[in-house]
Amino acid sequence: MAVFTSQGQVGGPCRYMPATRRQNHQCRKEIGLSDTIREARRLATTHCEDQFRYDRWNCSIEIRGKRNIFKKLYKETAFVHALTAAAMTHSIARACAEGRMTKCSCGPRKQNRPDQSFQWGGCNDNLKHGKRVTRSFLDLRGGDSDEVTEILRHDSEVGIEALSTLMKDKCKCHGVSGSCSMKTCWKKLSDFNATATLLRQKYNQAVRKAPNTRTIRRDVPISRAKKPKQRRKKVSQIFLFNFFWKQNDLKIFTFKFHLSGTNEKQSQYTTLYYLETSPTYCSVTKDRQCLHPDNCANLCCGRGHVTRVFKQIEKCRCRFNNGRCCQLICDYCQRYEDRYFCK
Repeated sequence: MAVFTSQGQVGGPCRYMPATRRQNHQCRKEIGLSDTIREARRLATTHCEDQFRYDRWNCSIEIRGKRNIFKKLYKETAFVHALTAAAMTHSIARACAEGRMTKCSCGPRKQNRPDQSFQWGGCNDNLKHGKRVTRSFLDLRGGDSDEVTEILRHDSEVGIEALSTLMKDKCKCHGVSGSCSMKTCWKKLSDFNATATLLRQKYNQAVRKAPNTRTIRRDVPISRAKKPKQRRKKVSQIFLFNFFWKQNDLKIFTFKFHLSGTNEKQSQYTTLYYLETSPTYCSVTKDRQCLHPDNCANLCCGRGHVTRVFKQIEKCRCRFNNGRCCQLICDYCQRYEDRYFCK
């Protein structure tokens, strides 16, 4: 899938990410896509960190040392795939409607009916184009693949589906003195925070699948691997997913699987799936801020916490000067706030 980096421009048509040849070709064809990808990265990282701010895992990629969450398919891996796909779809759909991409414009408009109390008009967010470009860019199209890749594709589609369900109607009234004698409506995506919140709920309800070890095989040198007696299955796709972050300092990893065909029926895109039980993440919670002492009990993994007092200066007792509009004057008051940090 996509590779995002915070180290400025890296060259190539996609500019802000070390892309594959196919992705570079897509960025070259679709002017404005590279800037839209950068906006998608901002959305995903910002909202992921906000959703998990007081959890042991706070969207960091590292577990301990060089280990990271993408070495196995944890709940967190599933969530990041879903959030990435949703952020890209959202950013592309909005960019089309705002004229920031050259190969798309407003989304398709519904036909008006005589019995409607409003008229379809305005500029719809182009969700259809957003889905198409995201699926192509992240290589979510179906094909012969192993269980892991199918689950990751499924989780990405869960993110796209979650975004789609939050599409809403936005309307504007017309008429004398705001009488709303005529109303024009169009389709608009909800604020991305709503999508991130919905995916967080799906993360909490994610379902673990028992891994099928016969269809998952790490990429090993041919000389060290046993040669199969039958003809080797063709590697139909190499799964690349490099959308990793930690405190806005993105790092690049590559995770490869040999793929083999599966005939399982595609499930509904409502549930996130994963294969491995998540680690404790206790090794990355040192010095983290807790929400309150009860939160520290879980976040700090039993190591305890320290309380620090911070002084805040803020405006208070605001009033109009001489009791008349419109000059406002305020006093400045001191407030002391306790904050809690893991040992």
